[in-house]
Amino acid sequence: MTKRSAKKSGTGIKSPTPGGGGLFHNLEIQFEKVYRQAVKDTQGKVSIKTHFRYRDSMKKFLSFCATRFRLQNLRNISDKHLEAYIDYRRGNETSEKTIKGDLAAVRFFHRYIEGARFQLSGNEKFGLASTPDGRADRAWSDGEYKKMIALAERLDRPEVALAMRLARYAGLRVHEITRLSRKDAEQALAAGMLHVKGKGGKERDIPLATEAAAALKEACEMAASENDKLLVPPGEKTHLVIKRIQNFIRRHRDKVMELGKEVNITFHGLRHAYAREQFRVKVGELKKIRRALAEVSEKLGHNRPEVTKIYLGSEWKR
Repeated sequence: MTKRSAKKSGTGIKSPTPGGGGLFHNLEIQFEKVYRQAVKDTQGKVSIKTHFRYRDSMKKFLSFCATRFRLQNLRNISDKHLEAYIDYRRGNETSEKTIKGDLAAVRFFHRYIEGARFQLSGNEKFGLASTPDGRADRAWSDGEYKKMIALAERLDRPEVALAMRLARYAGLRVHEITRLSRKDAEQALAAGMLHVKGKGGKERDIPLATEAAAALKEACEMAASENDKLLVPPGEKTHLVIKRIQNFIRRHRDKVMELGKEVNITFHGLRHAYAREQFRVKVGELKKIRRALAEVSEKLGHNRPEVTKIYLGSEWKR
């Protein structure tokens, strides 16, 4: 289908910003062949709009795989790519519904990859199964948090422990944590307030809790100069540090998770725990639920109370 016909049918979708350079271009060439075959086989069964929407989702997934994994061949797509992509999308606060749609697109086209080496698992394996309210409870319990911190310290992974502490007690995303420099931390410690440049360029100021201030102070010792990043050594790629932090939690979560947990804990779940604690505090101080909800939304950096309700889970329902 031409660009003109796509536009006319109202299904034209802006292409994602490609990542992975030449690797993404190589995957894109392979995918176009798969896309043509999939459209041919499902014509009249799947709408044109769905074909275009799935195509856009698949390209975003391939861009991620090219950048994160240096993937070169579509035949090698496996569960590890899906799991990492889910964590990445959750880290960017993408809704579970959208993530499920992305995975549906990947599985749809995966059926048409000739010689595919791996079978892709269903949503249940990745904690994307349906729940009564449509949202899984992702907050860490205090017990899970303390056990994972102890494990990181025992295995000499201070960057993991510090990142977890800043997520738990300052509500920071992993990308926000790894962006902080020693200068940022020192200014925050002096002012008692951490200035954060977050998702979508939004900036916010977070009052430093005692635990967050202690974590920042310890992190400063890991950076040689004021312009060095706190948890990213000179010469290291930030996205690789993020990957190591997330992978540590993924590898060890079975050792700390409580029985009966609906979904696997991820780094992003620490922000959920932070949000719930802050909500309890604010409701107690203000005695006004709506105002407390707005203040917690501001601290999280998205300013959308409806999204904050998802973070609060059972705490909001009370």
